[in-house]
Amino acid sequence: MFRYVGIILTKKITLLISSLAGGGSESVCVTLANSFVNHGWKVDLIVLNLNNEVFLNYLSKKVNLVILKKKHARYSFFSLLNYIFKNKNKVFLVFNYELTTILVILKILFKLKIKVISRNSNTLSIKLKKFKEQSFWSKYLVLNLIKFFYKKTDYIINQCNGMQDDLIKLYSQLNEKSSVISNPITVNAENYYNNYDFKKINKKNYLLCVGRLEKQKALHLAIDAFAKIKNEVPNLRLKIVGQGSLEKVLKQQVIDLNIQNIVDFEGFQKNLIPYYLHAQATILTSVYEGYPNVLIESIALNTPVVSFNCPNGPSEIIKDGINGYLVNYMDNDDLKKKILTLLNKKFNREDLKNSLEKNQIKNVIKKYENIINTYL
Repeated sequence: MFRYVGIILTKKITLLISSLAGGGSESVCVTLANSFVNHGWKVDLIVLNLNNEVFLNYLSKKVNLVILKKKHARYSFFSLLNYIFKNKNKVFLVFNYELTTILVILKILFKLKIKVISRNSNTLSIKLKKFKEQSFWSKYLVLNLIKFFYKKTDYIINQCNGMQDDLIKLYSQLNEKSSVISNPITVNAENYYNNYDFKKINKKNYLLCVGRLEKQKALHLAIDAFAKIKNEVPNLRLKIVGQGSLEKVLKQQVIDLNIQNIVDFEGFQKNLIPYYLHAQATILTSVYEGYPNVLIESIALNTPVVSFNCPNGPSEIIKDGINGYLVNYMDNDDLKKKILTLLNKKFNREDLKNSLEKNQIKNVIKKYENIINTYL
């Protein structure tokens, strides 16, 4: 808070995201919103809608939730403009490319005195290529608007150095208007990380995969690696938590490999904590990532990880032999080897915990505040 001649002025910020569904950006958004209000900020959190919400119950009652009741970002133009005129908030922290672009367009068209800070949610060069594979609207309009206006954002916060390097390769002019802040341990894992006695947990004999059942997550590779080690580790199971368009394909793969009796498709789960707590390891086989919260949450909950060294994030999270193992990119033989190595090693809780020091919310929120304060 600011203090002028005995008058206390509360610092204000507006966070903007499409929904509170069960994704990494949504989890980080709620974690940051709660942390801001705990640090004395007045926080508005704008969401397009509450469809498929997961994190609403985790959101602090001190956060003012504004629901636009819009299905897509493109329908939010006038609602956002009305909010800006009505509330006079100066700083916006945005968790979505399309919404960032809309705010930048509004700022330019109406000469608004707002500052738009974007949390870069993915490896941008890869994300832009993915827009080309989507609908006509995304391919020809959304893609070009993002390419032109995103670089006009006042400041961009990247989740890891790999994302920062990728951004600067695309837009060198953003070198002085961007930086790296690692994702925080999320709100639903933080209390366990700080206070839980993990000696009470009896690990169960399963490997865990968490993620959307889509091409990006390449879960077919995790299934293939598991099939290769099942005979070497008796009674080991694989649990896959998530839903998506490839569910039938992956289930057929499991049948073809004759491992349907030891692979569990758990569907979408609101509460992942029990899955992490009891797993032997969490496996990530993604083709690309931004900064995978799956790895952060697993390590925070005392479960080591094995991940491909994909762009971007895993190499900045995993410390070999300390909190898990990094696997040669798309190398399934190395994946099998690293999983077996992990299963034969005893990990130290303090090592796991200390490896996430930069992800502790108290450290993350200070970095966000330092940047945002320069725009107030």
